[in-house]
Amino acid sequence: METPYPEPERIFPGIDEISPETFPAFLDEIGLVGMGGSGFPAAEKIRSGIGAHTLVINGVECEPGITIDQSVLLHESLWVAAGANASAKAIGAKRIILAVKKDDAFIAELQKHYGEFDIISFPDRYPAGAEKLILTQLIGKTPPPGVRPYQMGHLVQNVASLRAIGRAIIDGIPVVERPLTLSMPSTGFYKNIIAPVGLSIREVLETVDLPFDLQTQFIVDSGLMMGSEVGLDDCIEKTTLSLIILERKKAERKERPCIRCGACNNACPLGLHPFTLVDRIQKGKTKSAAFKMQMTECFLCGVCSAVCPSDIPLVQSLAEGKRCL
Repeated sequence: METPYPEPERIFPGIDEISPETFPAFLDEIGLVGMGGSGFPAAEKIRSGIGAHTLVINGVECEPGITIDQSVLLHESLWVAAGANASAKAIGAKRIILAVKKDDAFIAELQKHYGEFDIISFPDRYPAGAEKLILTQLIGKTPPPGVRPYQMGHLVQNVASLRAIGRAIIDGIPVVERPLTLSMPSTGFYKNIIAPVGLSIREVLETVDLPFDLQTQFIVDSGLMMGSEVGLDDCIEKTTLSLIILERKKAERKERPCIRCGACNNACPLGLHPFTLVDRIQKGKTKSAAFKMQMTECFLCGVCSAVCPSDIPLVQSLAEGKRCL
């Protein structure tokens, strides 16, 4: 008769041991960074959020074609809830809000798993999941430029980050994997998977028998709107939200002169003026306070590029402008 493996020795604290003094160090120990895409040090975010009255679970997930947060919320609720409760305890929050996009059937299912949280629905449109836009709906006004949600009493945490915290607390396992959406729209392939951090993209595609042709296709990491192209030898990172394989021919666009239509201004969710900012960046006029304020507010959502009838890559220029700050 085989001897069963012994239970692993617990190296991380349980929920009863969480405190504002020890929790940030715990997050560093498990190797957690913000898994919503920013990669911001999780420990630093918690330290900044101590004293916030509300913890917001950001499950709005509005990037086209990505549903990994929805899957995690439904199928790994034990870990998500444990991570949320631990985070709320650490910062002293008295209320936990689960923010999701409007979907009555989905919300009804979530209520079975998160009955102790307040579930609030948000518009099912991009980029409703941005922290600032979530806070705007929660408090009824747009926060001043440069103000973070925790400065107004709300700490916003990503679903995958809370899952990782909960898993470490319950099972004693650090951040060694990444939930993500894997898709190839041209073939109808679509899966939500969990991949080890550090695994090459080539190995991921081989594991699911997904063919890839470098000459005719390319891979976008972490969303069609805010993502970037990656190669087969790049690896799964803690910030990898998705891998989407696209056809090069369909994605190619030819830039044309601006027709001054104002579509980018009208579409910007923060009411900024993308083309004016890009014009200043190209002319080197980046010293004014107004320019710096707008560039600080811009979170590179890519809406301006998406609506531009001239296919001007505005968001790429804005990303370059960020370096001027």
